[in-house]
Parts: sequence; structure tokens; C-alpha cells
Amino acid sequence: MRALSRDLEEQINSIKRELDSLEELHILKSREESKKKIFFLNKNFILLEEFKNIFLKTYNPYESIKKFFKEEATLELVLINEELSKRLIWNTNNIVDIFLIGEMNKIAFNEFLAKTFFNRKIKYAIITKEDFYKRLEYNDKLIFNILKQKGNLFLKDTLEIEKMLENNKTNF
Repeated sequence: MRALSRDLEEQINSIKRELDSLEELHILKSREESKKKIFFLNKNFILLEEFKNIFLKTYNPYESIKKFFKEEATLELVLINEELSKRLIWNTNNIVDIFLIGEMNKIAFNEFLAKTFFNRKIKYAIITKEDFYKRLEYNDKLIFNILKQKGNLFLKDTLEIEKMLENNKTNF
């Protein structure tokens, strides 16, 4: 409750009242731990799937991602997978959700991901341009699989990798 109060900038009594209401509606459940009331989602709630779908339709992390990467001039490639927003609710089978070529502040990036995706684990890889070309020389299957992953969206591509993939060229 305290964390919600801080994050939402609301009084703790208002938060408690809302959480109690959600519990009465059986959307949330609670338990006592060390004299604290812990609330959690009722996974058997009849409308849970509908709520998840509404959330996915209304929460769009892509604008935040675009804004974040717009400031990152040292990146040559920013590739995200269109299923990234589903990570908020479900796990995906993607090799990585975000693939970056270049250099950036990993600490700031991790903080951004934690805030944007509510501390859900996002799979990403950052490699240097030199390392990328070296891996291509050795026909690194992992790199090719990441690049050819279904649903990839190229937000930035100064290396013109997307064009090369469209032309079915395997030699970059």
C-alpha cells in the first residue's frame, strides 16, 4: 500500500479503501504477513482475461520506447519485437525482445525498462558494431535468428540491416 501511495501520489487511506473494494469484488485476494496485509491478484477471477486484454489494448509502451531511444545517438540499430507489450502479462518465446547495436548506459536502460514494464523481465541484448560484424563473419546463428525473428520492428537502422534482410542477403 505504501508503494502504491508513493507511486500514485495518493493518500494511503484512499489506496486501502480501493484495495479493499477490489478484494470485495474478488479481483484481489489478501493475506497477513508479519502484521502486514499483502494484496495479490485473484487468478481465478472470472473477468481476468478480459481485464488483461483491455490493459494490453490501452497501455502502449512503444511511445515511451521510441522517446527513450530518440535520445540515444550512439546506437546503430534499435530492434524491438511487436510482442514486447505482451511481456507485461505473458511470457513470450522470443530470443530477445529488444536488440541493440551500439553503446549505451545499461543502468539507465534497466531503470527505464523496470519503470515502463512494471519490473517485468525484458530480454534484451546490446552488442557493439564491431562485435556484430565479427559475429556475422563467423555466421553466428544466434545473431541471424534474432534478426529474422517474427514480428521484429526496426526503430532505428543506420546499418540498413532491414533492407538487407528484405533482399534475403545473408552476407551483410
